[in-house]
Amino acid sequence: MKIMKSPIKKIATACLAGIVVFGAIQPAHADAPTVPTLVSFTMSPNSVDIATPNTTVTFDLVVSNPSGISSNQVLVTLSDGGSNTVFVPIVRTDSPVNSALQTVEFKGTYNVSSNLPTGVYKATAAAITGLTATGSQGYSTQTLSATTTSTVVGATNALLVRNGGYLNFAYSTFTGPAFNLTLANHFVNPKFNSAPAPIWKVGESFNPSDYYELTVPTLALKVKTVTPAICTSNGTTISLIATGTCEFIVYTDKTLDYQYKQDDEVVSVTAARTKPTFSLGTIATQSSTTLPLSIQGPFVYGPLGLVIPVTATPTVCYPVGTYISIISGGTCTLNYSTPASANFLASDITPLTFQITRTAQTVAFTAPATAALANKTLALTATASSGNVVSFQSDSPTICSVTGNSLNLLAPGNCQVEAIQAGTATVSPASATQSITVTGVAATAAKKPAAKKIACVKNGKTKTFTGTKCPAGYKVKK
Repeated sequence: MKIMKSPIKKIATACLAGIVVFGAIQPAHADAPTVPTLVSFTMSPNSVDIATPNTTVTFDLVVSNPSGISSNQVLVTLSDGGSNTVFVPIVRTDSPVNSALQTVEFKGTYNVSSNLPTGVYKATAAAITGLTATGSQGYSTQTLSATTTSTVVGATNALLVRNGGYLNFAYSTFTGPAFNLTLANHFVNPKFNSAPAPIWKVGESFNPSDYYELTVPTLALKVKTVTPAICTSNGTTISLIATGTCEFIVYTDKTLDYQYKQDDEVVSVTAARTKPTFSLGTIATQSSTTLPLSIQGPFVYGPLGLVIPVTATPTVCYPVGTYISIISGGTCTLNYSTPASANFLASDITPLTFQITRTAQTVAFTAPATAALANKTLALTATASSGNVVSFQSDSPTICSVTGNSLNLLAPGNCQVEAIQAGTATVSPASATQSITVTGVAATAAKKPAAKKIACVKNGKTKTFTGTKCPAGYKVKK
């Protein structure tokens, strides 16, 4: 077959003039016509190599129509979508032709020319006309498209024409960059539509995978620089090392399937980002006598404006805008910080601390200087000047323990007992400690009888056991 360089539409029209009628053909009779149905349209193999002689491609088209098929031959157009087009006629396989046959197969082959340019070729067949029940011409199909088993991204359902293994497919293997808003890029992954702008400053790095989407996932996205004094590359990312103009190339390598593709970018690298600092001032000591309390906090400004702190002591205080709400006495700590931005690094956390005083209280706690171990327990009594409940704890857990208001005497020695009043939002905590000497001797645990072998009898039968007595149902043998 001859390779044509003319536009497909113009050639197809000339070749098919008087042979095939496109669109719906009005039947000459009153019987209702139907449009033929495509059963299958394939071309195989899906890949050929023009370096291999005598290579052929087979086209197989099957259609059906209840009243038969009018067409005896169909013209297949094989095109790369550009200026390279091949026309291949395929004919009915039923011989002699049976117009009333409901399912018809058309078949033909194309001997691939060694001059056929490499690329991805799609095959389409001209419309096929059906018959009516009375044998007149009926409706025609639309143009039909062939399928193949090709799985090459961008080249499915196509004939892959290679030369020495290379397809040289000029396909857009990646899309981007997302940071260039003047480009009408269409990304499949929505993350690229909201990707933050790169930071072109000394000390920063640039990863193309954050801004370029691979349309062929099996390929590797690479990057190289042509200005190593300003920016360097390890093949996958760029490091910005000095101020000036950085020129870099994002690319995918040439493969057996795809041509080399690249995107050239030029950016201006400016001075490195700095870390901001804050001047917080101080907040005077507050009183808890009028809680809850709201006071004006300091006005602290960062690179992005007013900085609102975060509380580190939420049970004592918390910020509400520039005000500080105080709900308890104690130590209030507020942390000030700012996030990273295009011009500044994230700041350190700077704390601001102040006190909220509470009313002092005392705990009165008396206990005997000694306690006999034999008594086992001792009642504890203590009072707080605030009138609040006092609890007890042992600081000598091997000598004594506490259960409620009772001291459990465990062993002889020095028992330290603490009476604690935990305090409230307006009253400070307080405690008092007493030392009690526990006297006496700890009880010695009775020794268990030593295990020995015992002859035991049951139902006239003797059996030997190891232990201190015979098991239930047995008697010691005398």
